[in-house]
Order: sequence, then C-alpha cells, then structure tokens
Amino acid sequence: MKSKAMINPINAALQIELITRADQQLAQHLLALESAPIENLDLLIALTSAALRKGQICLSLKTDAGLEALAVSVDLQALAAVSIVASAGAGGQPLVLAGNRLYLARYYAWEQQIIADLARLQQSSPSSVDLDILRQGLAKQFSQSFTGIDWQRAAACLAVIHRLCIISGGPGTGKTYTVARILRLLLDQQLNTHADKPLRIALAAPTGKAAGRLTESILAADATLLEKIPQAQTLHRLLKMRPGRVVPHFNRENPLPVDVLIVDEVSMVDLPMMARILAALPQHARLILLGDRYQLGSIEAGQIMADLCGAGGREYSQQLVDELAPICGDSLAVAQTQLTNMSNHVITLQHSRRFDANKGIGRLAAAINAGDSQQVFSTLEQADDQFDGQLSWQGSDEASLDALLLEQVLPLFKQVQQSTNPVEALALLSNLRVLCAVHEGPQGVKAINRKLEKHLGIAERQLYHGKPVMITVNHYEQKLFNGDIGLVLRAENGELRVFFLTVNGSVRSIPPSRLPSHETVYAMTIHKSQGSEFNQVILVLPQLDSLVVTRELLYTGVTRAQEKVIVCADETALTKAVNKKSGHDSGLFSALW
Repeated sequence: MKSKAMINPINAALQIELITRADQQLAQHLLALESAPIENLDLLIALTSAALRKGQICLSLKTDAGLEALAVSVDLQALAAVSIVASAGAGGQPLVLAGNRLYLARYYAWEQQIIADLARLQQSSPSSVDLDILRQGLAKQFSQSFTGIDWQRAAACLAVIHRLCIISGGPGTGKTYTVARILRLLLDQQLNTHADKPLRIALAAPTGKAAGRLTESILAADATLLEKIPQAQTLHRLLKMRPGRVVPHFNRENPLPVDVLIVDEVSMVDLPMMARILAALPQHARLILLGDRYQLGSIEAGQIMADLCGAGGREYSQQLVDELAPICGDSLAVAQTQLTNMSNHVITLQHSRRFDANKGIGRLAAAINAGDSQQVFSTLEQADDQFDGQLSWQGSDEASLDALLLEQVLPLFKQVQQSTNPVEALALLSNLRVLCAVHEGPQGVKAINRKLEKHLGIAERQLYHGKPVMITVNHYEQKLFNGDIGLVLRAENGELRVFFLTVNGSVRSIPPSRLPSHETVYAMTIHKSQGSEFNQVILVLPQLDSLVVTRELLYTGVTRAQEKVIVCADETALTKAVNKKSGHDSGLFSALW
C-alpha cells in the first residue's frame, strides 16, 4: 500500500472527498490547454471548482483547509506566470489570480460587475426627495413615543434618501413591516413630484414560497397598499430567465421597467443571480435588499448578504448622522474608525418583537451568533425552569431520537392522517417540523422520514393519504415553486389529491399526476427550511463530524421556530457547530469593506 506521502495530491483530495470526479475532469480539461503547467496546477483548479459547490466563489490560496490538509503550498509568482491564468483586471483566460484568490474567470467577472454596480448605486442619489414630505410621512408612519433609536424608522429614512439600502434583521425585527412603510413614503414622494406618473414597484424573492410570504407580510402590515403593489415574483420570473441562456430577458441592455425593486431573503441569493439583478436595474431605480446577515448563505456560490452587510449596520459617517437626525429624529452612532461608503447604506434592525433577547429562543440565537458555546449550554441547561418551555435539549443517539419521534412527532402525523379537512390538516402540518443538518446517516432526513413512515404503518413509497410533500422545482404552469409544501389527502370522492395553501389562506388541490418533482417532508434539511416558520422545531445534528454543520446553520434552524425548539445534539457536536463559522474568502467583502 502506498503511504499518504506517495499519493498524488489530487488523488489524495479525491480520497478524502475534498473534490469530486467532476472537479478532477474540469482540471484535466483546463490542464490540456496549458503548455507549461506548474506542480499541482490540476489540484488548484479542482479545488477552485469544488469551492463553488461549498458556497465559495474562489479558492483562498493562503487559508484553504484543503491545501493545508494536503500540505500543499502555492508559489503565487509561478502561478501568475501560467498562460491559462489571467491577472486581476485582465481577461481571456479560464482562471483569474487576484492577490491570494484563484477564480474561475466567469465568477471573477460576476464579482467585479457587482462591485462596480454597487459603487454606482452608492455614488448616485434619487433625483428628487422632498424632505418636508419625508419628515411628515415618518411622523405619521412611526410612533413618536419610541424610547431610544427606532431602527425601523431610521431604515425607512435611509431607504428614501438613498438609491441603495440594505436592511438586515432576524425573525420578528419587522423587515417587511418597515418595507410597507418605505413603500408608503415613496408613494407620497411620487404623488408630490410626479402625480401623473405611477410609481413602478417590483417585489421579488429567491423562491416562490418566499415571494408569496413577502406580499402577504407587506399587505398584513399595510392593507391600503393592496392596489399599489404587485404580487411578489421569484427572481427567475422577474428577470425572465430563459432555459439554456446565461443572460436573462431583462439585462443591462434591456433593463427592468421599475422605479423601485425590493428583494427579500437575500441570504439565499447567489453571486450570479445578484450580478443579474444589478445588471437589470435601471439607472434611476432604487434597490432595497432585505435579509438576515447571520442566516445561512446560498446553497450555490456566494454569501451575498454577509458580504454586503460586512462590518456595517450600526455606525455611520458624521455627515449621514447629521443629515438623518432632523428628518427622522433618531441620532445614530458615529463611527470612531474610518468607514467605507458602504457603511451608510446598511442598517440592522435590532429589536425582535417575536423573541425576548434575554429569554428562550432569542437568548439561544444571540449566544449562537456570538459564538459563545458556554452561553449556549447555560441557556439550554436552564431551559426547563426559566424559559416558559421554549427550549429543550437532548441527545441525538438513536434511542433518544426514536423516543422523541414516537412521543412528539408521530401523534401529530396521526392527526394529519385522520383529518378530513384540508385546511385543518395543513394547519396541523405547519405546527411542527423536524429539521436535520444532513440528508444521510442515522440523524439525516432520509432516515427520519423512513422511521416515521414505518411507525405510521406505511410500506409503500408512492403517494398515499396523509403524505407531506415538498416541491423541488419551480413549475409556473402549476403555480408551484421550489420549497412549497403540500399534503396528499383523499378527497370526498375517494380520489387522492395534493392540497396546497394559497397566499390568501385558502387551499387548492391538483391531481397526483400533475405533481411536479417533489420529496417526502416529515423531516427536511435546515437549508430547505430557509424562509419558513413553524410553531415548534425539532433540530437534529449528526453525531459524526460534518462540514456543513456551522454556526449559521444552527442559528437558521433555531430561528425557524416561533414557540419552541428541541435541540437534539450531543455536547461535542453542539460545541463544534457553535465554534465553526462559515469561512469564506471573498473579494466582494474586501472591496466593499
């Protein structure tokens, strides 16, 4: 047997699953174009390809864990001299070396385009803002008795006076409530300056489910906007993405017909999509981005919301503080260190109406974000007697997990099976969800789905009465989108139908033969739960070490719950999750901050 030292590094990378065969094939293809390859060039290309699948947009040649694990060092000067590697600012080659980062060329181009478009948005102001009308509107839309800084009011003010505004906030901090107020303020401005010209507004989100919730939440916050705003769309539908085409219908040469574009759940947006959004934005339009900077990044390449928010959101330039104070009455903090332009365009909503920061879910989420494992354990250990039943903690070993499923989960799905009312059954379904970090293994989605079907006495693998399903593709003809959850029930005539809740709270059904690609969803991954809320969440972490289990994953899972979280994890797994922040080396972050 060969020793580890004798194994070719790219084969070693395959063995320890740092790369896949597809990554290796890409490396071989590009290597064939190079007349004078340097040592380990194939490995660097393969790792750069693999980085995209892990959510990164480039390979960090100084900090990549894979290079460290393989004990491979990189000669940057020699790499820069390779003919298939272009330097930053140059083009025409499949790879780009920018400082210590190696990119596939198209991702470098997308990143640079985003940086340039954001700079343009930061440097230009709306054509006309009547400050008196803005001041009056803020006084009308927000309480004047608020103690301390009203971050929602400050965010609304910022969004009106700037063309770019990025609003971050956790669950219950009122992002869509704030957006409803922003829309009302912008409509007031339009009525005063261009009464004969309607304000063209577009609302969008990465998934159909998130788009539906955005419209619903805005109208719940301000029903008078019903005739003023359109239904939110998926980003693909907004841009009119075309199968097999990289450039959508709406692009830089054919901009969107909008004056205001609002995008929700930006943490789920990947780098290529953000580049397309910015390219399609008209020169005069406002862009308002909403999301949670601490939530999981996109499954695809890029952690856009984290990069955009950077170190900003709470401190501002003296000039902006002086400008905002007489308009909205809030005196924001002046930064004591030098700021980049981006700082004045980011604001973080800090008061959650859903979670008390000192209790239960709110306290646990804050401890996770801070990377404070001691506080996480302290909070979980005090859960039973201090936090009104919001939290519970147990192990994730097979016996403990089986007991929990039998006690807490099985009764709910038996109720769903027994229900003859689709509205009631779908409401029951949203009461509780098992969220797993991984697909495979004893603590994974597949194993838990199989266990619950077995306990329910279900042997078949096809559709059956009481089966919960999740759509895995966008299907515009059926008006079903990736992430939508439905329930198979037997209708009054005895035939199976698949029922879905609509945005207005009613239900609709389709025959099983017309159901798009889907999967069973007694349990689902935390990634798939983004944008969803459940009354109770059972959060399951694997016992075996996993690259995907990070602080952001844990935070996202915990904050899907409205009333209670049961954390199923041993102490070691929980400690690793809290301490492991999603590492990424981003030229976008560096350029903005």
